[in-house]
Amino acid sequence: MKKTYGVWITVALLLILASSSLFMNRATEDTVLAKKIDDQARSGQTKISLTQLTDFDWDQAMVYGPYTSKDIIESSMDITFKGSTLGIESLDDRFLLVFAKGNYAVKTVKLSRRGVDFSANEGMLTPDEDVSLVN
Repeated sequence: MKKTYGVWITVALLLILASSSLFMNRATEDTVLAKKIDDQARSGQTKISLTQLTDFDWDQAMVYGPYTSKDIIESSMDITFKGSTLGIESLDDRFLLVFAKGNYAVKTVKLSRRGVDFSANEGMLTPDEDVSLVN
């Protein structure tokens, strides 16, 4: 009887470990940051400092246009991307701002293309060079 309890406990621990690895290092959508960026862009600002708006650690960020795949994001930032791409690979009404820390994406921000153009952002943004361009 004691052996079966030990087996069940071991199986349960293995299941917990396996399922937790699916959720570790998962990028989450930041809707509050999206609103802050959108508000500044719609107010006419053409340069937005991301460091002043973020409340989390990041060491690189990049803006992606419509029809960008998860593979392109991973290879261009040299990261592992777990989480939702918020439909950017198939929709043309948005940009996706991806923040990464180390080897993993940590936050994503959906930016609307309606009346605001983030396509001027070419290349990597860092906390030292954090100005996102808006047209």
